[in-house]
Amino acid sequence: MNFLQQAFRFYINSSLHVALAVVSFTMVTFLNFSLKAGSNILVFVFFSTVVAYNFVKYFPLLKVQRETITTEMKGIVMLSLVSLIPLVMTLNVMTLETFLFIVCLGILTLLYVLPLLPKTKNLRDVSGLKIFVIALVWTGTTVGLPFFVTDQGNTLLDTETIYYASSRFFLIIALTIPFEIRDTKLDSPYLKTLPQWVGITNTKVIGVLLSLLSLVILVLSGEDLASLYILLYLLVIGFIVFSNQDITIYYSAFWVESLPLLWFLAIFIFG
Repeated sequence: MNFLQQAFRFYINSSLHVALAVVSFTMVTFLNFSLKAGSNILVFVFFSTVVAYNFVKYFPLLKVQRETITTEMKGIVMLSLVSLIPLVMTLNVMTLETFLFIVCLGILTLLYVLPLLPKTKNLRDVSGLKIFVIALVWTGTTVGLPFFVTDQGNTLLDTETIYYASSRFFLIIALTIPFEIRDTKLDSPYLKTLPQWVGITNTKVIGVLLSLLSLVILVLSGEDLASLYILLYLLVIGFIVFSNQDITIYYSAFWVESLPLLWFLAIFIFG
């Protein structure tokens, strides 16, 4: 494996790409509601995503494989530790209201990996719950935070904003489906993921319906049904339809997670 391949693999496995995806969807919210995006919130979202995702993915692994940690894993751990510095620095300048909202998201993320009580399940291991927890945290981060940092947290209960957040929630679930299908062979049966529960074909149908539902709700939130949105949702549907158990990790971890970045660029340039 040459240097470029190693660098790209590290970029994906260290959650840098997914962090860019979360920042992109956050920026889409700022643009859609004409909110002023400060650098602090974008820095916080990026590095908190790196820390959170690496914690969720690798903490259980590190507990059982301390003696066989690879060089790449050591690099990921180091990156995560360094990412705590800008995370804490930006968190320190947040308002109390924003801080409390972030704490709620943080607790939900921790409970995804750590059980609330001894001998109880964490949220990831509760049958059928995993995909909804992911969508809730993403929605809270990419929709809720922009309103809190611009001192408009009270408008989150407005009908328009509720529709918008619901649209994002269903979109995130739809985007998670290629990952669910890819991991069908790896996930334990007791998790009762969507493909395990209803089968891969029906999961794809649900993914398509959720994408269309997200689009309809987005229109109800006040967004114009422009050809740009139709094209973006067609891309989401396309990735769902062509996903299968044998897709490479880069199909989902790179291409699917590139959709938020494409979404932001499309809205920024043409929206």
